[in-house]
Amino acid sequence: MKVFEALRWASSFLEDHHVAGYGSELLLRHHLGKKSRTELLVMMQEEIPEDVEAHFIADVKRHAEKEPLQYIVGYEQFYGREFLVNEHVLIPRPETEELIVGILERLPKKRPLRIVDVGTGSGILAITLALEVPDADVYAIDISEQALQVATQNAEKLGADVTFVQGDLLTPVMNEQPFDVIVSNPPYIPNAEEATLDEVVKDHEPHLALFGGEDGLDMYRKIVQQLPSCIGTESVIAFEVGVTQGEAVKQMLQDAFLKEKVEVVYDINGKDRMVFLSPNGIDS
Repeated sequence: MKVFEALRWASSFLEDHHVAGYGSELLLRHHLGKKSRTELLVMMQEEIPEDVEAHFIADVKRHAEKEPLQYIVGYEQFYGREFLVNEHVLIPRPETEELIVGILERLPKKRPLRIVDVGTGSGILAITLALEVPDADVYAIDISEQALQVATQNAEKLGADVTFVQGDLLTPVMNEQPFDVIVSNPPYIPNAEEATLDEVVKDHEPHLALFGGEDGLDMYRKIVQQLPSCIGTESVIAFEVGVTQGEAVKQMLQDAFLKEKVEVVYDINGKDRMVFLSPNGIDS
């Protein structure tokens, strides 16, 4: 089978199974050695080796059963870096990159910084901050041992110095030296919305990292209750939130820290996506 024939077959097969056909290109580029799109176009008339063809066909069929592309190939890009992912961690989303940008804009001036990522999953936030702020002392916490294994692999692969801790939210680091930055992208989907989720998400991504109670806000409430034992006077708190949750999380932080500046920040798609508490905020 030639490259163009493989793409044509795979796109048709996926569409017949009500899956977007663009996954065929991504899978074939992966199986041909992570080729770029330009390289793939140049190869259109080339024959695909039989073993590569067999693995490609098998993975197209997996994707037709709604298994996410990222779990099939085993990685996803985030903030210009490749992170390993599997069924034990959420797939990184592009909008979470905006949370990194917001944190970097609000970093306290003191150095070195102590940073903690609560519910680290694959480690994208902790590892990215460790690499972007190389003199920082970065911690990452998750309740899932399997998730921490993935995050540790990513830190080793990318050369990031992060201390990983297993535990429930901030519990393992409470009453220790204060953190200068506390960041979290916790589970925030309301339980009742499970039935409305795409099968790719609902049937494959870990529910422990998806659902945040009846209104989706349980984890925020717990973290906010723990914050006084973990922060100093100049600390920055950064949350990713679900759409329409920004004001509720902002109110939680204002109720707990009356004099601090709390901002709801919208993502590139115009949706409330981030909530920041910082002593001075940033210039608007």
